[in-house]
Amino acid sequence: MLLSDQGAEVVRIDSPKDYPAWIKGPANSVWNRGKQSFEIDVSDSHGKEQLVEHTNDADVIIYDKHPDFYEDFDLSYSSLAKDNPSLICVSLPGFPKGHTYEDLPPDEGIVASASGIYSFNPSGELPIAGEGPSFHGLPYASTFAAITASTAVVAALYYRAKHNTGQQITVPVHDAMYQGMGTALVRHSKRSTGNQEGHPVIKRFYQCKDRRWINVNISFPRFLKPFLDTIDHIEWLEPLTDTNRLLSNETDLNRWNNRFTEVWQNKTALEWENIMDELGIPGTMCRTIDEWLDSEHSVISGATITIDDPIFGKMKQPGKIVRLSNHDHGNLELSRASQIQKPKPEVKR
Repeated sequence: MLLSDQGAEVVRIDSPKDYPAWIKGPANSVWNRGKQSFEIDVSDSHGKEQLVEHTNDADVIIYDKHPDFYEDFDLSYSSLAKDNPSLICVSLPGFPKGHTYEDLPPDEGIVASASGIYSFNPSGELPIAGEGPSFHGLPYASTFAAITASTAVVAALYYRAKHNTGQQITVPVHDAMYQGMGTALVRHSKRSTGNQEGHPVIKRFYQCKDRRWINVNISFPRFLKPFLDTIDHIEWLEPLTDTNRLLSNETDLNRWNNRFTEVWQNKTALEWENIMDELGIPGTMCRTIDEWLDSEHSVISGATITIDDPIFGKMKQPGKIVRLSNHDHGNLELSRASQIQKPKPEVKR
């Protein structure tokens, strides 16, 4: 999807014997928009010839296993590059070579569990009181693997233009995961707990006057100072930045927590969002999915688009994630989106 949004002609090839059921669902219209889909049975010689014919005409091939898996089928980079030396192959296995789970598929749940996003407890140790798994609906592993791989493809295309040669790229989904997790979500060997190390008083979420929540990031002095100045409590800056002193006295810590929580009760979440915007401080009212999709900002910025899907009709989808200068902010070209699952005999990539 990322490459298709930037103008690449993308073809997805699946085996009819192992066709993912979700491809036919609504998710297909998002993640596979702009792609053409083919079913090729590679178990017979004719199917394999079809597949090789497509690969010989390709600029980039993306697959979801280690490169050596395809050597026996003459579909690895070393094999294909003999007839197509400028070919770029991208492998997206679940885990790197040498990893305990290197043979497992790049399944979102498997990779997320193994890399730690679903649990703050070290492998093989008993759970720590007060800690537990962190479940969410965001496909962190798949998303960051896609972002890493797509930028690698662009770099490889630039390299090819200069040196007239392709290359093999390998991006284990497990490794890409850590770009999204950050060190705060990883159990470090020198840390006694897996809790995120944040400010002892200033939290990320607060309930406001209208009982709506706001997500803010004001623990850094460069954000905290203008915020405290705005609420007429600049005198709080010194005690709130002396975290060691705050942690040394539990009574004072509780008092500061209560005091800071009460601040947000004075205004609605949207009022606070506007104040954060004026101050240049990261902060937003927590919205439902529908509220966000319909927000003026998401529509004007192109973060969400509406397409006329050939199967599901009018559909709201994420817009182009990357836009270069002079690119149109409008909707995705519907002609490309309407090509989903409409096979053509000849494809030029």
